[in-house]
Order: sequence, then C-alpha cells, then structure tokens
Amino acid sequence: MSLLKVQHLHKAFGGNQAVSDVSFNLQKGELLALIGPNGAGKSTTFNLVNGQLAPDSGGITLGGVSLLGRKPHELWRMGVSRTFQIAQTFGSLTVAENVQMALLSADEKSLAPWQRATHYRRANALQLLDQVQLDTQANRPCNALAYGDVKRLELAMALANEPRLLLMDEPTAGMAPDERHALMALTRSLVNQRGVAVLFIEHSMDVVFEHADRVLVMARGALIAQGTPAQVQADAQVQTVYFGSGKTFGASHNSQATPADKYAQTAANDASPTPFTPKAVSSLLAVQGLNAWYGAAQVVFDAQLQVQRGEVVALVGRNGAGKSSTLKAIMGLMPQRTGCVVFAGHDISSAEPYQAARLGLGFVPEDRRIFTDLTVLENLQLGVQAARHLANGSSVMEAYATSSFPALEHWSLEHIFALFPNLANMQQRPASHMSGGEQQMLTVARTLMGNPLMVLLDEPSEGVAPVIVEQMAEMILALKRQGVSVLLSEQNTHFAHWVSDRSYTLDRGVLTESD
Repeated sequence: MSLLKVQHLHKAFGGNQAVSDVSFNLQKGELLALIGPNGAGKSTTFNLVNGQLAPDSGGITLGGVSLLGRKPHELWRMGVSRTFQIAQTFGSLTVAENVQMALLSADEKSLAPWQRATHYRRANALQLLDQVQLDTQANRPCNALAYGDVKRLELAMALANEPRLLLMDEPTAGMAPDERHALMALTRSLVNQRGVAVLFIEHSMDVVFEHADRVLVMARGALIAQGTPAQVQADAQVQTVYFGSGKTFGASHNSQATPADKYAQTAANDASPTPFTPKAVSSLLAVQGLNAWYGAAQVVFDAQLQVQRGEVVALVGRNGAGKSSTLKAIMGLMPQRTGCVVFAGHDISSAEPYQAARLGLGFVPEDRRIFTDLTVLENLQLGVQAARHLANGSSVMEAYATSSFPALEHWSLEHIFALFPNLANMQQRPASHMSGGEQQMLTVARTLMGNPLMVLLDEPSEGVAPVIVEQMAEMILALKRQGVSVLLSEQNTHFAHWVSDRSYTLDRGVLTESD
C-alpha cells in the first residue's frame, strides 16, 4: 500500500492552469524525484501536498488519511516535514537550539511562554545532530556554519517530528558537487534507517540519476513521464523539453575542447557577425587590489582581474568562496571596499551602483530582485535605457574602434522574446506568478533591456532546468558575438567552461587565474 497518494490534482491561478490532472504514488522508504522545466508546476504540486495551497480539485492522502484542508503546521504534526530551497534556520541561535526549537514545535510547546527552553530535550537534539554528523558543532551559532552544514542542520530539524513523509525543495541548491552527493547519501541512509518516504524537487541531474529510485517529469502543469532514472533519461519527450543537449550537466560535455573551439563551433552554427579575437588593448574592466568586508569580516582579499571587450570570464568556486561578493564589490554594492576598479576608462572605485549602471555596467543578482507586483512586460520596460555605441572618446574606445566588432545592437522586446520565448508567452502575467527559473530569465532580460557594455551575472544556472541553462549559455554567446563582455560567477563548472574564454578560481575570498 502506498504511503502517499496524489490523485487528479488541479490548480489554476487566474487563467493559468498551473497543475492539471496530476496523479502519483509514493512508497515508504522510497526517494521520488520531481523534475521538469521552470514553470512546469513542480513547486505548485509540492505546495499542494504540503498544505500551503489548496487544490481546485483532486485528492491527497497520507496512510489513507486525507490531507485536504489541513494547514502546514497540522501536517507537520501528522508526520509531514519539509526543507526549503533557501534553508530556513534561526541564524542567531546555536545549532542545538535550532533543533530544540523544532522539537518544541513537534511537541506543541513552542507557544508556552513560561517554560525555559534552554535545556528542552537537549539529549534528543544532540542525537539528531549526530545522525546528520553535526554533533561536534552543537554549540556554534548557526550563522557561523558553512552552507553545506546549514543544509544538514535543516535536515535534522525536519527529522524532529519523526516524519513519515519528507518533502525536500531543491535540497542541493547552492552546494558544491561533493556536498550535494554527501547530503543525498546521508538522506538515503536516514531513509533506510527510518523508512521515511521522500519527495524532492531537483535540477541537478547528477543528484537525480544517482540517488532517486523513481523520477516524475512535469511540463506545462502535467506529468509527461515517470519511471526509473534510466527510463526517464531515455525518454525522447523529456530530452526535448527538459534536458536539451545535456551539456549543462556534463552528459555531452567535451572536456578536451578549448573555449576557442567551443566558440568557433557556436559561430559556425549561427549566421552571426564575425567573432572578435581579443587584442592586446586596454581592458574594458580592470580590477586591482580589491578588498571587501561585511562588517568586520573580510570576504574579498586583494582581487585582481581583467576583462576585455567581447570576452566571457568566469569566477568559479564553491558556495561561500566569495564569488558573489566580488561581483557586488565591483558594482559598488558592498558597503565597505577598497582598491581600484576601472570600467570603460572610468574609475568607478567609489561610484554608486546607479553611476556604474549609467556607464553601461549591468548586474544580474542571484536573488533576482524583480518587481513581483508588476507584469513581465512592465518589468522589462523598467529596464530600458538608450542604445549604447562604443565611441572613440577615450583610449579604451580608440582601441576598440579598430576591432571587427559591429556597433552594439539595441536590445528590443523582439530581441528579448526571440532569446527567451517563454517570456513572450507571459507578458501580462504578474511576476509573482512566475517560477524561480522564469524569474531568473526575467532578471537577465531586464538587464539586457538597458543595453549594457558588460554584464555581471551572479550564478545564472542556479535553480533552473538544464534546457533553460542552455538558453542562458546561448544568450551569453550571443552577447559575446556582438562585443558585450560578461563576467559571471558560477558553481556549475560544466556551464562555466562551456561559455567562458578563461576563468578565475576563488577560495575563501582569494582570487587566482586558473586558465
């Protein structure tokens, strides 16, 4: 008998049918992956099971008991736990206290104001931490943990109610490859020990193929395939709508190809302007001795890097290495920074972010920062700036004037929709009704509407489907062909090597040129 039964779920938001006739079962002790392109309905299905949304029709039962009409906290006490894509922990509490808070909630004592919680079920909290290999860090503040350890802590908190069903929303998002597999191997061992059923959403295909027992694939609100990882990977429809070529997660990645080979092949397949061969000219972006701090904590140490016009440069490294901080420091978004940053011949070392943007430096943040109460079209229109053409008014521009680059193309809505056709189909949709991956596309598109000379891209492949990652790669190469430079931070090394001419490696805020 199945532990979880989902039958004929339907859910619409206005005229958008987010989930249509979705049915599946989940057995005790099984890891079931839910995958699909961004906007496929995965998160909506997940939230329907977790009680955060109510279905328009259909049924959900756990052990034969209906879950319909029950709130998330009621499901928690029925043995349904979940983790989040962005870990939800109490940063100001210690590791052990975070687990104790979960135990208080499981025992329905979290609202007892006159009871001291300092020692509440301390031994049980330590036992849970031991299971996720965090017992030695029990007394550390949560905000001092490495990101992978925060994910382990969240798992321990999810186990506090002795769950029968564990829902994991992109459990490995933001983690390095070794951390991803370690976390899922730990989850597997706990499943085997406790007999828990696990439903998880995941975009990292190496995780899905190695750790899932079965895979469900959704597209446009409906299930299009289900089966073992091997069966799903071989499905022609799934390959078309989700996997793409597979380059983004290494299935077709040619590690022997140089960046020039990859770029030449792309150009050969595309009737585009003649590619530019970088010359010994002044850099479009030059960074020297850049340091940055969050409060008293220094996170960037004496960084030096250069990016030429039409060059794609990657900053690679694990989560917390300082990639995003380096981009923010260049853009002027770090409150404390020292060093020299020169962009397009202008010293922007002390410039405000809006001043850098007016010079043609675009920034795409990892956390998207879209206007959720506006439509897709309105978000794009807010990004419009005048078309930019490289003049020969400075030494940098004089050097570029002799290159083979055409004048920078003006990014119009037509160009944007050709590059991101999904956005064309949702122009009037409120941005709040978009999936995370769709919001990522919108953020990139809004930046391009400003016609930048250079784009800083922070983790463009994070949390999006492989086929969307390929669209991101095509966008980066399209920018390169018309002379726009790109500096991106990225954990996905396959993606970074695919699109970049060269890369820098970051480790604990220290930058070294890797190739």
